[in-house]
Amino acid sequence: MAKGQEAGEHHLLHALLLFAFAFWLFAFHTGNASLWDIDEPNNAQCLKEMIAHNNYVVPTFNGHLRPDKPILNYWLMDLGVRTLGMNSWGLRMGSVLMGALLVLYLTLALRRLLGARAALLTGLFTATALHSQIIFRAAVPDPLLILLVTIALLSYLRGYLYPEERRWQYLVSYAAMGLGTLTEGPIFFLLPGLIITVFLLLRRDLPHLWREGQLRWGLPIFLVLTLPWYIAVGIETHWRWDLLFIAQQNVARYTGAMQGHQGPIFYYVVTTFLGLLPWSVFFPQMFATLWLQRKEYFRSRPDLVFFGLWAGIWIAFFSLGATKLPNYVWEAYPPLLALLAWRMDIALSGVHAFCGRGVIASLLVLGAIGGILLGLGATLVPDKIPPLGSVAYLGLPYIVAALLGLYFVYRHQFLGVIGSLGAGAVALAFCMILLLMPALDHLKPSVTMGEMVHSMGGDKPYAIATWNWWEPSYLFYAGRGAMTATQIKQPERQIPALLARTHGPLFLVLPEKDIKALRPKLTAQESMTELYAAYELYSRHNIALVRINAK
Repeated sequence: MAKGQEAGEHHLLHALLLFAFAFWLFAFHTGNASLWDIDEPNNAQCLKEMIAHNNYVVPTFNGHLRPDKPILNYWLMDLGVRTLGMNSWGLRMGSVLMGALLVLYLTLALRRLLGARAALLTGLFTATALHSQIIFRAAVPDPLLILLVTIALLSYLRGYLYPEERRWQYLVSYAAMGLGTLTEGPIFFLLPGLIITVFLLLRRDLPHLWREGQLRWGLPIFLVLTLPWYIAVGIETHWRWDLLFIAQQNVARYTGAMQGHQGPIFYYVVTTFLGLLPWSVFFPQMFATLWLQRKEYFRSRPDLVFFGLWAGIWIAFFSLGATKLPNYVWEAYPPLLALLAWRMDIALSGVHAFCGRGVIASLLVLGAIGGILLGLGATLVPDKIPPLGSVAYLGLPYIVAALLGLYFVYRHQFLGVIGSLGAGAVALAFCMILLLMPALDHLKPSVTMGEMVHSMGGDKPYAIATWNWWEPSYLFYAGRGAMTATQIKQPERQIPALLARTHGPLFLVLPEKDIKALRPKLTAQESMTELYAAYELYSRHNIALVRINAK
């Protein structure tokens, strides 16, 4: 067996082991926690209504058009639900799989570009980064989109650099952009297209785009993947869905802060650093090397230039937008982690070692972050969320990882430093999964309320509603099929109408303090029974479930 073939088989085995580790880590206890408001139950209820209506074209929520997201992630969630049921496991399993596939793809696709060790390090960093433990365990479109954008841009880079792979890599890139557009919208072919164009301009090779870019096949592939559904949903809704999607979820979301999600221009600098902990503490050394050797790398390492443009343009674009959420720039994480892995690889190879004082400073920063988590978890959290109590244990993994890392610095074993931080990242994930999440889950009473409503409602008709309170999880857990929940504004009029229309009880959720105000608004023909009350994490008040019957 040739050495190259043997090395390739070893790398494949290591990549598959890393894939299995990532899948296990993301799947661990993922189905044991209830859905998080507001995005997860919004997506889940939308799928419930699709299934109830047997309509997998038009997304609706609570009986109304939902123009928030295109269709592809709903189809992915449906596969999980058909396999594992309409529960947290089924709804989230697609995200778990996409996260593990991202790790596998990065590990395989980067081997020729950066080398086997750097490729494996990129996969390890991706699997253990702090934000990975959140996004790849959630029933949201981001994991699918992250994978597709990564495939689109890495495939294009590989096609550009390796002519023997060019045709099929470019076609894969166009297909991934098409599927990304079917997951989130047109920005996810426009932004990758901008990155590719700027890269070619810097290379003074823009004609490559139409001369060798396979556009004559790539554009038809893109259109075949995207247009049928956009046309179908447009025809079925008289183009209302398409117009609302473009106007509200693209233009309005970028030009104005929606749902209070806003931040300063440097918002993503902070969230990216936090999201990529513990590995981001080494970013200063990585950026310093790239800056000092920028002229040489610009000429000799187009892959590093591409990664820098990918991360920089993506973060800059969303930094200029009005609505800001950490998830918006996750697609910039893979190139940042690839650059960090490249830098660590040349340090481990002895080509360009890390400055000892710089490594010590990075570990001290990580230890300080752990200390801040410990302090805030012991003081601020109990003060703001008394039922939760102290979560000081969240700071311990980073503190211990930093101390172990300093020990390996003293021993001149940088691989031990990487291992220490990786172990610390996994330990923190376990702390969140096994300690924090169950405690938080007790402060989300919608599941308990939903189970009570199903138990008491049985197979008979009932209605669900809220007053002075709203979270979509109540609709998901308490409703059946495409049942809707009424957000009551005028109890005197709406409650009798709901009872008359349903011919059954009304299960109403409201702040517990408002029960006294509700009683005088009921008529003499209506009776109310208080069923349950509990502290809720989101409102930080007790919310109550009451049953209202017509006498």
